[in-house]
Amino acid sequence: MNKKLLPALMIALAVVVALIAFPLKTYAAAPTPITVSDPSGDDKGPGYYGYPGDKVFKPGIYDILKFEVIPSDKYVTFKVYFKNLGDNPWNGPNGFCLQNVQIYVRTTQSGIPAREDTFGLNIMLRSDYAWHFALILAPGWGSDPVPKGQRAALYYSNGSIVVQNNKTFIVSADNKTNAIIAQVSKNLIPDLSNLDSWEIVVAVASYDGFGPMRVRVPGIKGGQWVLNATAYANKTEVAKVAKAIAAGIEPRVLDLSIYSSKYPKGITASEQYAWLNTFNPTIKTLATVPSKPPVTITKTTTLTQTSTTTATLTQTLTKTQSLTRTQTTTLPPRTSTVTQTQRLTSTQVSTTTVTKTKSVTNWTAAWIAGIVLFFVGLGVGFAIKRK
Repeated sequence: MNKKLLPALMIALAVVVALIAFPLKTYAAAPTPITVSDPSGDDKGPGYYGYPGDKVFKPGIYDILKFEVIPSDKYVTFKVYFKNLGDNPWNGPNGFCLQNVQIYVRTTQSGIPAREDTFGLNIMLRSDYAWHFALILAPGWGSDPVPKGQRAALYYSNGSIVVQNNKTFIVSADNKTNAIIAQVSKNLIPDLSNLDSWEIVVAVASYDGFGPMRVRVPGIKGGQWVLNATAYANKTEVAKVAKAIAAGIEPRVLDLSIYSSKYPKGITASEQYAWLNTFNPTIKTLATVPSKPPVTITKTTTLTQTSTTTATLTQTLTKTQSLTRTQTTTLPPRTSTVTQTQRLTSTQVSTTTVTKTKSVTNWTAAWIAGIVLFFVGLGVGFAIKRK
């Protein structure tokens, strides 16, 4: 072997051995981030809600403009952008205090529980949007998870809870971009590789530390700390929402945004209004998001026309029987021939209609004939006797 080639061969052999012993690690492509815009000015819930009257409720604090889901090496970051965060007037530890942000995620997993309920929003999720995990982003006071307490929480549909902390679940606000942010460890997020196939519902309610499930409720006319349920309502809407409030089923959402295969660019204001208006105070059912598709009922009517034709066939059979009897008697000195003819006629109707025809005897003619025959017979008898 050529000694000059020996070093090169040794290096090549070493590379092959190293590749066998320590194969190159392959990395899956990172999931594509999700960005969805939301219409400005649609923070009216079902289309006619208004803010409470106190000055801390500045315009735009419940108006979602965009939300993002951004995967990175360690975290999955959820960002919800508002027109205005409102400057955190009560100094929430997480940097905000006026918004109750709820993010519901349905993954592509199968065979695991899924929930259609929400945390105090008074809406239901449609079954194909039922969530596998949910982020409830609260201001952050205390130590207990919302809604029992006021700290943000990650809920799984099987009942498990992760409370916000400083390592695996970090919640904050960015006043420069008016964003509420949740950074969640990738280890806590299932099915991340199918991120673009998730179905996500983002809803914002007004945060109320003393309200049911930490959500501020609407009133017919609103108030300093009460949402105005009829700020932009017409008469029909006023009547409907009044009944809903009395029944406790009025929606408590001010703005709504969605990402899914059907809504990859979000929803319109009119879709939001229509969906949040699907509550029914008569039968006390909550609004469904997205709204249930209309049920098409096909009714087949078979018309049977029966035509009955009755045919009557009348057959008349007439039998005429002539019976002629001739009797000849020779009497001297004269010959008298008496001819008696009897004519019998009967009429019979058969088939569907049977008609019987009965001859009616003319009794006047019969009497005359009888008298004539009587005298003829008398004369014949008298002549025979003389003989």
